[in-house]
Amino acid sequence: MPVSFQKPEYNEALPNIVTGLEDELSARAASVMRQPIRNIQTTVQVLNDDGSIYDTITGRATGGTINYNATSLTRRTGTLRMVVEDRYLPSNTGAIWFDKRFRVYQGIVDLSQYPREAVNFLLGTFWVDESSVNIDENTSAITLTLSDKMTKWEDSGLENELKIEHGTPMSEAMRGIMELVGETDFGYMYTSDTKEVMPYDYKKEIGTSITDIITDFRDMYMDFICGYNTMGQFEYRKIEMQKKDDTRKVKWEFDSVNLDRADLALSFSEAYNLKDVKNRVIVAGSTSTKTGYTPKGSVKITDADNIFNVDAIGMRTKVIKNSDLTNDLQCIAQARYEIWKSAHFQEKVSIDIIPVYAIQPNDLITVTNPVTKKTYRYMVDNVSVDLDVDGRMSIDAHKLYYVGLDYGTADMPIVAAIKNGIEKLGWLSLGEQRIKDCYGISGDGKNTLVIRFVSNGVGGEQASTTAYLTSRRQTLELDIKDFEKLNLKDENGDVGRSAGDYADRILGHEMFHAVCNDFYGAPKTIDMPVWFKEGFAELLHGGKERYQSVVGFRSNEEKKKFFIDKASQELNGYWGSSSEDYVAAYLIACAMYYLSGSKQEFQKIFQRLEVENNVNLNFLYKALPLSENAGTIYDKVIEEMYNMPIWQYLNDPNDPDTCSIGGSHMMNVYNMPLSAADVFNNQMATTASLGFQLRYDE
Repeated sequence: MPVSFQKPEYNEALPNIVTGLEDELSARAASVMRQPIRNIQTTVQVLNDDGSIYDTITGRATGGTINYNATSLTRRTGTLRMVVEDRYLPSNTGAIWFDKRFRVYQGIVDLSQYPREAVNFLLGTFWVDESSVNIDENTSAITLTLSDKMTKWEDSGLENELKIEHGTPMSEAMRGIMELVGETDFGYMYTSDTKEVMPYDYKKEIGTSITDIITDFRDMYMDFICGYNTMGQFEYRKIEMQKKDDTRKVKWEFDSVNLDRADLALSFSEAYNLKDVKNRVIVAGSTSTKTGYTPKGSVKITDADNIFNVDAIGMRTKVIKNSDLTNDLQCIAQARYEIWKSAHFQEKVSIDIIPVYAIQPNDLITVTNPVTKKTYRYMVDNVSVDLDVDGRMSIDAHKLYYVGLDYGTADMPIVAAIKNGIEKLGWLSLGEQRIKDCYGISGDGKNTLVIRFVSNGVGGEQASTTAYLTSRRQTLELDIKDFEKLNLKDENGDVGRSAGDYADRILGHEMFHAVCNDFYGAPKTIDMPVWFKEGFAELLHGGKERYQSVVGFRSNEEKKKFFIDKASQELNGYWGSSSEDYVAAYLIACAMYYLSGSKQEFQKIFQRLEVENNVNLNFLYKALPLSENAGTIYDKVIEEMYNMPIWQYLNDPNDPDTCSIGGSHMMNVYNMPLSAADVFNNQMATTASLGFQLRYDE
């Protein structure tokens, strides 16, 4: 005889609700599910759009099935059989209509307390997809087909074009698309870290499927899940992988021999896959049509504690090509995800049990193998719950492995991208070509330029060139911390800061130093004044961004006087290494260009220095002998600085030219203004270097 229990008041919230979202299952909830006698009651609460309770249905559900799928966007589906009544047929005045949703609870009466209240386990919040009536001589029932809220978006498309900028945190992108379709009810929303960002400018046309966009965002870095929880709230979570300490607590322990729960586990099966065990995964993305760069991520297991490591069973490699991936971090994320799935026997367990209603998709459980008596952790993949009185629950889960990975340093993707810029986009050679065309000097091709990658910290020297007195070899150091936000789809090497920091322009600046060191020799270059070396390097790069970054003046005339005074100090031996010092040196180089009067005379500056000795004495006169008196050259340069036309272009925010030596205001090499993106035409690159043998120091 069923045990009576106190039913809830009509249209009030149910007592003792277990949503399945709790961090830890309460002792009472666990206890009722272990009771040897169960009195169960299916309760359906019909909710209005505003969340208020429209109807509470008890004793009218005759059965059904609720299914959970951890990998599908629509996590929860099911059917519900109910007795035939008019109010359960679709009607704008009834319980089944577009503005209504169902919350389905399975209650177990707590026999340990009085009065006999049920502990109500929430199985999900559903929208009705279909309703059908079946009446014959044996049955009379209404069957409702249910899905969680994701069903609302399955046939929805964009009403307007969608644009999300490169660098947008993925959590913001995910929340944004859900808010765009009208979602306001959110559960747990993971906050992306600094690397989990949109890797490119994401654009979708009108009509693009909303669920396709949600899938894109979920899979952008592979180890994420999203969907609606039992309360009907949208969630975005990161799956725990690799580190055991990072995982949640186990929701339930299944042990077919333990006396307090042996009757819960009715059947057990486990499958092993030896063929597909992999301990190294390589993922390649889409090759950029602009840069020619193919992103790649590689992961391998070297942890000696893992029995599947590369030393224990040999290298077992899986190679994946995914054209949706556009940067190395995405490739590494997928490689980690794939090795997490394949670096083991991929044991899958299926258990058939008396229902444990608190279990949700992606919950962690432990299962004790009845043969080996060993207990392991599993993550729940699929659940099917039969709502009949004698119904069962089926669970499919996969075994969790925690592996130690070796996939190089986190900076390696940036290194690969910089190499691609050097070897395919001319980040060095185009600067060398401009130096040869405009300054008339070049490296002789015999000497080595060693490229070394360092990691010193953001904001210092992005790149630096060093020459040696005892060798013709030079070193070009690149601080990858300053390249961390490198846009891999930008051929100029946009690093996410000022356009003056584009990689091709920064390296063009450095190649002036390298060419001078090679052409003149390190001893002579060391004797040259810093303003000359930095000024003409900036002239190659273009000085407008740095000039405009110096602010705080009441007028352009005041700013001009400040920089001319600064240039006067530099011509007299001062150097302070500030941004203002670089601008003043650039302006000296501009004045010398204008004083030369022609390209031929300008190039003679560099040719004279090749044959001069003791260049540290009367350097300006030796470089630009415009009069017989060395003392008057200084005055001529300062006078030219007051009168030269470059000021009007530097002060004009609407002029796109960067005021570089090759731009429209000087040599006009392309008969067009050279904006930041045009200083070097990366499509013209044919070689990595014109005047050096390159070697990477790795």
